[in-house]
Formats: sequence, structure tokens, C-alpha cells
Amino acid sequence: MLENIEIDYFNSNDSDIEKIAKLYCMTFLTDNILLEDKENAVKNIRKHTGYEGFIGLKCKDAKGKLIGFAYGYTSLSKQFYREKIANQLSDDKIDFWLADCFEFVELAVNHSYKRLGVASKLHDELLANTNCGTAVLTTAIKNKPALNLYKKKGWEVIKKDAPIISKDNLQVIMGKVLNGNHFNFPEQYKYKNET
Repeated sequence: MLENIEIDYFNSNDSDIEKIAKLYCMTFLTDNILLEDKENAVKNIRKHTGYEGFIGLKCKDAKGKLIGFAYGYTSLSKQFYREKIANQLSDDKIDFWLADCFEFVELAVNHSYKRLGVASKLHDELLANTNCGTAVLTTAIKNKPALNLYKKKGWEVIKKDAPIISKDNLQVIMGKVLNGNHFNFPEQYKYKNET
């Protein structure tokens, strides 16, 4: 199955941007997508394509149908979501995880193509294209498939039950070391499992 898929880059002017936004809505919102939801998703994705270090990947099947996408960008101070993550972490964790960081922002796969390795391939390709020392992501605490994928890929939990946006939508913050040189940081900046 994976030999019949094609992964390519996307940017703000990509011809598939509306399909990417629709898949985003179907994955993270509902199947009954309102026009406003899709328009907001397009606007948000286009905004993110302008961030420093943006990498966007789209995946199509042999017939050219969009079946998945993933994207992220360099995590920088003053970015909305980065500040939300930083507010949940100790200074040591901020220094370690966010100093040279790639934010793994979105990963979505069409329901019919789940459990076929598409998400895994998108994940690996996305991280292979960044030169950052670490990566962070957030996912819902109840999103078992995502948590299982990320743990299998070597991500570790930095903080559980984090109210990134609200107390009604708790998230897990996860991190992954991408570059062996990152371990040259002083001992006090390395990850400590605080329970």
C-alpha cells in the first residue's frame, strides 16, 4: 500500500490547500463541516505556512486523492501556541525543549487510510526535514491512537493534563530529541521526569 502513495511539499498557494483544510476539519472537528470551519482552517494553515522553518507535507494515493498531511515550523518566542506550551513548563524544561525546537503542529490521515503506515511515513518525513535539536507536540489526553504512534516513534511525555487552551480540553505535551548535539546542553537543562 505505501508504495502507491506520494508525499510532496505544500505551501500557502498549494492547489490542495482547501482539501488539506477539509481533511483537518474532518479529523479534528466533525464530518458535518460548516463552510466557516473550512474557511477558518484554510486561513490558519495559510498563516502557519508563513512561520519561520515551516515544513508542510501532503500525501496522495495512486489516483491523486489527498489522504493525509503533516506540518510544523520552528518554535519561536511570541508565537501564540509556543507561549501556551511554555506557560505549562518549568524554566529548565523550556530551556531544554524549546530553545532549538520544531513544533510538530498537525498530522491527519483520511479515515480509510488509517493503520496502513501513512501517518508513520508523514511523521518520519516531516522530522527528517528539520535541523532543530528537539520537537514538541500536543495531543488530546484521550487520543490513544496518536499517543501510541508518538510513543512508538520515541516521543516522551513532558507534561500530562496540560490546559494549553482551556481546562475543558486537557492536552499531553510530548517532546522528542532530534539531534544528538542537543545533549551538549548542561545537565540541569536535560529532561527530568517530574511526577
